[in-house]
Amino acid sequence: FDYQKNVWKRKAQTDVCLKGLDNFKDIKNEFLKEIENQHKHGGNSAIAIYGITKNLKDGNYMIVMEYAKQGSLRKLLDSKYSELDW
Repeated sequence: FDYQKNVWKRKAQTDVCLKGLDNFKDIKNEFLKEIENQHKHGGNSAIAIYGITKNLKDGNYMIVMEYAKQGSLRKLLDSKYSELDW
């Protein structure tokens, strides 16, 4: 937000994904802890978290996250394990 001009600034289009949190009708400490840990320990190489939203159909909360083009960490490790420089 540009406070001097009193307008929202838009960045380039960003692909996002939603991480559904089943049975989370209320924001609990575990949920907030996950968000806090991501911001504290994520660093530049971590998946960015942009916010929280609520699924209107079932009332569960979801995390709005940067879309990982390579897929999940598990999928990446499964496909590239032998190529990694340990």
